[in-house]
Amino acid sequence: MAPLAGASRSRVWSVWLLLLSCFAFQKAGGEIAVQVLSNSTGLLGGSTVLHCSLASIENVTVTQLTWMKRDPDGSHPSVAVFHPKKGPSISDPERVKFLVAKVYEDLRNASLAISNLRVEDEGIYECQIATFPTGSKSANVWLKVFARPKNTAEALEPSPTSMPQDVAKCISADGHPPGRITWSSNVNGSYREMKETGSQPGTTTVISYLSMVPSSQADGKNITCTVEHESFQEPDQQRLILSLPYPPEVSISGYDGNWYIGLTNVNLTCEARSKPPPTNYSWSTATGPLPNSTHFQENGSHLLISTVDGLNNTIFVCEAINALGSGQGQVTILVKEASEILQPKTSSGAGSIIAIIAIVFCVLIIGVVAGIVFWKYRRGRGRQSRTSDRGNVRYSVANGVSAPNVETNNLRWWCWGGQN
Repeated sequence: MAPLAGASRSRVWSVWLLLLSCFAFQKAGGEIAVQVLSNSTGLLGGSTVLHCSLASIENVTVTQLTWMKRDPDGSHPSVAVFHPKKGPSISDPERVKFLVAKVYEDLRNASLAISNLRVEDEGIYECQIATFPTGSKSANVWLKVFARPKNTAEALEPSPTSMPQDVAKCISADGHPPGRITWSSNVNGSYREMKETGSQPGTTTVISYLSMVPSSQADGKNITCTVEHESFQEPDQQRLILSLPYPPEVSISGYDGNWYIGLTNVNLTCEARSKPPPTNYSWSTATGPLPNSTHFQENGSHLLISTVDGLNNTIFVCEAINALGSGQGQVTILVKEASEILQPKTSSGAGSIIAIIAIVFCVLIIGVVAGIVFWKYRRGRGRQSRTSDRGNVRYSVANGVSAPNVETNNLRWWCWGGQN
């Protein structure tokens, strides 16, 4: 019976130890943790810090700090290790170091500083903190390395052909990740993009082209190349002005619609808008060669007509030519009788207006004359200060001298005419 009792007590003790051990592991797991900033960023050639620290309310001892990097093949090579007594062991000590960890000091802060960042530094890092007696805990940090691209844009000089071709180029050089290019404009065109290896390892250069058939509608237009990148606070906008060749667009000036029989020495001008400028002009009529009364001037863009007689309903055609092609303009000449141009009839409405103006003017003149006569009359009456009657004779004093005024008719004559 004694052996059975001993075996029973042994099994009970083993179960008790197992329960105690499970409780200890659960407690450790619930009271310690590794705290990290899950995302860290840095610019190519710059520096960054991978933050990692131990959070525990218990009095534990850190026995080792370890940083590992996850490679695409699934391996976890060691990047840096710190031992409380032996100190750091780092794969690239010139660029990587522990931020605050020191020998024989508390190692709860496991943060790692990396300088002179490279594109290949990007990836997922695992921070592992080993403690006694609670064991090891770990957490991951995702490091992103940005290479800020250099952006330029330029308007190209297309060849003088009426074929689709590149008219502008935008470059986002040496970016990581690659820059994202878009175009904004009010001209019709297509876009094509190509990528090249950047000048620094791990970077990419993006080149975008704007293509179209050159035209006068697109020449001189403003367009914008916009580059977006994670390292920019705002998109980078590159503005430029298109300079495009196009064939001539022709019109004819000089005819005003008032040519009449007998008119001589008039000009027609062939106005051509093109890039490059026209190299040649030619004149003709819709029915064939030019009349004998015409000849060219200057570079052929002007046509002198010595007389318009016999040119009624003649259609003049001008053609301008440059390296891209040619363009035509035309004008129809209508020759009128001289009387239609030189003696235009006054419309009834215009005659009525003129008559009304004349009447108003006459009324104003009459009013002014009447006012002057009345003013002279009043002035004459005012000069008669004292008047005495002796029979049929009246006296008035003017300038201290008494003079008789014999008849009323004489008074009227004096008022209306004698003072003139």
